[in-house]
Amino acid sequence: METRKIRVAELKPGMVFDKAVYIDRNNILVAPMVPLKDEDIKRLVKWGIEEVETTGVMVKHGEEPSSRRESLKEKVHKLTEMMEGGEGGEVKSSTETMGDLYDEMVLMVEDIFEKIRNGVGYDKEKILNVIDRIIEKIREDKNSALEVVAAEHGGKYMYTLAASVAILAIVTGITLDYGKHRLIPLGVGALLHDIGMVRVPSYITEKKTQLTPDEYNRIKTHPIYGYRIITKELQLTNEIATIALQHHEAYDGTGYPRKSKGEGISEFAKIVSICDVFAAMTRKRSYRDEHLSYSAMKTILSESNRKFDPNLVKAFLSNMAIYPVGSIVQLNNNVIGRVVSANPELPLRPRISVLIDEFGERVADGEKVLDLQEKTNIFITKPLSTSYLKQLFNE
Repeated sequence: METRKIRVAELKPGMVFDKAVYIDRNNILVAPMVPLKDEDIKRLVKWGIEEVETTGVMVKHGEEPSSRRESLKEKVHKLTEMMEGGEGGEVKSSTETMGDLYDEMVLMVEDIFEKIRNGVGYDKEKILNVIDRIIEKIREDKNSALEVVAAEHGGKYMYTLAASVAILAIVTGITLDYGKHRLIPLGVGALLHDIGMVRVPSYITEKKTQLTPDEYNRIKTHPIYGYRIITKELQLTNEIATIALQHHEAYDGTGYPRKSKGEGISEFAKIVSICDVFAAMTRKRSYRDEHLSYSAMKTILSESNRKFDPNLVKAFLSNMAIYPVGSIVQLNNNVIGRVVSANPELPLRPRISVLIDEFGERVADGEKVLDLQEKTNIFITKPLSTSYLKQLFNE
């Protein structure tokens, strides 16, 4: 699909587009079928941004939210069917971005959850097709994939978490030199690892406060339900279903539901367990702020040998660096920026996109990039949370 630019001066509150609208290649302004707000437009003007871009078109707005959601699901299904061409499900070429694929995965997970919850089946070929395309996109540009995961996502927590875990798991699998015959079941299992939550009462899954012991025990049944749903209702392989069954097992045998340990846990499930914890810790919840990425990494490292397989932790962290792509950091010259890529040989010296310069002035993301490998007199002094950045921008 051709990307088209839209002048900010032409944007009006209430406009709705059938594809995500981007400020630039890495930053979403609004998700598909989400109306533009007056504050969105004011923010663009404040930042001096003159154009945004999208691969979609403006659709009739003023619809009820439920109508917009259903319409978008139909579009996702049609898109998936269009991508399945030729014999054996050969995939047609596409100019879709990593952000487009992420949005599609989120919507697909929501659709799968709703259909399973209502006793309706789901075409497993559509799931396999999306994961196949995600693998190819990650192989093209791993950093973009990690940036999408690090970005703030406004959708429902469980569905955005599933999409992020799938991407992180595939990145880890590629690091371990998995071929596609292993990456596909890993990615599908990661995407569906929490499908068993559809059998847990919504008053528990949507609770904003701490769970009671009884509610927590109800939550702990979801891996078993997940295994049954994947094998019986989605008719996917035991290899994939075992990821859902074992993603809460611990390396030392203290996990659930069966207290499996060590080699008794599927390698795929071990990978998804690490990715799930990292993605959950770095996501904002209604009852807490997000953890900084480096704090999540320290937690995973501290759990190595106990909760996680140390060899797989090493593979996972080799992609994340000390300051993962997407991290917000402050430099010794008072610059605040976003990590856009790591220098594997010098993990303390990544490339930084300047957001606020040394004079305290706002800089458009991507306009000025510092490579700390070359700027030897500049270094990171501390990481910052995204909530701090929002306060700074008065958003």
